[in-house]
Amino acid sequence: MKQCYRAEVLDKHWLTPSMIRVEIGGGDMARFQSSGFPDEWVRLVFPADDGKVTMPRLVDDRWQMPADLPRSRLRPYTIRQVNKEATSVTVDFVVHDGGLASDWARLARPGDEIGVTSPQGKYAPPDEAEWIILIADATGLPATARILSEKKCNRPCLAHIEIPDMDDAQVDLDALCDMNWYTGFGSTPKATNLFEIAKSVQVPAGSGYVWVAGEAKATTAIRRLLAEERGMPKDFVTAIGYWILGKSRD
Repeated sequence: MKQCYRAEVLDKHWLTPSMIRVEIGGGDMARFQSSGFPDEWVRLVFPADDGKVTMPRLVDDRWQMPADLPRSRLRPYTIRQVNKEATSVTVDFVVHDGGLASDWARLARPGDEIGVTSPQGKYAPPDEAEWIILIADATGLPATARILSEKKCNRPCLAHIEIPDMDDAQVDLDALCDMNWYTGFGSTPKATNLFEIAKSVQVPAGSGYVWVAGEAKATTAIRRLLAEERGMPKDFVTAIGYWILGKSRD
């Protein structure tokens, strides 16, 4: 059953020049249960205009804001780490101008209230996959990092990650996977070159699994590329649109 947990900021620090890490716990988070997917995400419930968090209600299996209370806004974010002993979760925020979540993360302080919904995820390589490729822009980097840190198989793994600048590369991941870093995220007319990056990736021989996360139109195009030009079965590709150019996403 889906649930929504009232929580607060426990800690915060800059992870790289373009990413802020926030630890969220307290409140109801002792009841939080992971979905088991390493790319799991939740909807964070941000304070309404009155500075307080209005918790959503589940209506027909969808989260809705009560009409009679100040409206909080929801945004989907990856759980970078579940800290069971501390009954908290870690969330990494890409910093950019004019974003609700980005602005909140910049100003967040310990004790600030926030809501967290139940998680869900999609990363599921088939048993017969002989290799794994991860393709993501900066918004998919936290999920990529968790997938690699929780990797439970010895299959060869390659990652292709688009970040704003090389200072944003999380070099500790290089020991976990064959990492390929690309710069320019956020500074091109369409904000991302993820599709062009995917086109340049050489798919190994044999049967493998590709996980893609980033801007929605780009991930859709990459899914089509892998199916139509590379001949990959749909069950061997997971492509997730984390954001949409020019739009906010609840």
